[in-house]
Amino acid sequence: MHWTANGGVVTEAGIVERVAETRRVEPSMAVERPPFPTKLKIEVTGRCDLRCSFCTLTYKPRSAKGDIEPALAFRVIREARDLGVRDLGLFWLGEPLLNARLTEYVAYAKAIGTPYVFITTNGRLASTTRLRDLYDAGIDSIKFSVNAVDAQEYRRVTAVDAFDRVISNVRGAWELRGARAQPKLYASTVVLDEPDGERRFEAAHRLIGAYVDQHYALRQYGIQAAAKHRAAVLLAMLPCWSLFTEPHISYTGWMSACFYDHDPKYYLGDLTVSTLIAAWHSERAAALRRAHLAKDVAGTPCADCLAYAHA
Repeated sequence: MHWTANGGVVTEAGIVERVAETRRVEPSMAVERPPFPTKLKIEVTGRCDLRCSFCTLTYKPRSAKGDIEPALAFRVIREARDLGVRDLGLFWLGEPLLNARLTEYVAYAKAIGTPYVFITTNGRLASTTRLRDLYDAGIDSIKFSVNAVDAQEYRRVTAVDAFDRVISNVRGAWELRGARAQPKLYASTVVLDEPDGERRFEAAHRLIGAYVDQHYALRQYGIQAAAKHRAAVLLAMLPCWSLFTEPHISYTGWMSACFYDHDPKYYLGDLTVSTLIAAWHSERAAALRRAHLAKDVAGTPCADCLAYAHA
């Protein structure tokens, strides 16, 4: 379920269509060592200012949290562009606005010709000043994760009292953009596995739908949803798109096979000592893809998938 800002059904390409494209593994990519994808995410920080109940960072904390080394960030952004990356996300599990150098990374990526640079944020730190800097740097889109419909639910879901601030920041982002064509502004709402999930989404849409270009629902991932998913769910989503169409780089410089879980068992290569293409074509990556293509991940890290968990 998703709508445009004016309440109509989406007809033009936007974030929903981009997500669908990312999750589609084309035949040319469904091989052990595919070409480097045109999409990449780089985590500029492992820190987050919320503790969302459905997030892997909450129930599976990292042993250490910090920001990406600037030299590494600039090098990977440059390598990515040289490899033909067109869509560059400067975030993963952490909250990107916690990194004071985010605007520099956006500006550099745009300066070297990256066509589409974007972030997802929880919105708590999306002040007018911070957003104006990102707009001026040339960011192409910002997505807000708004996963509650009132202050009480927000505190329960995130363990932080910031609902009114987030809603105000979403509306402020729209007002700040004004007549500009860019950046595109999007929002998502996690729909918990509850009977009234659609009602909750519509309630969230009434709050922010008029202030974004698209607002869409996300299914719940992780341990909270585990009991509701069967092994058939995991089997049906193989091969997993994350291993074939969009590498994820941790703030420490590791390329991960997983879009959801930061566990080192998913790491394919260390970019502090390796290039992007070397990590992408590593034997570890090829072996894991082989298992995915055979639809048999028993004995691999993906057998214990959290994103598509099963009882």
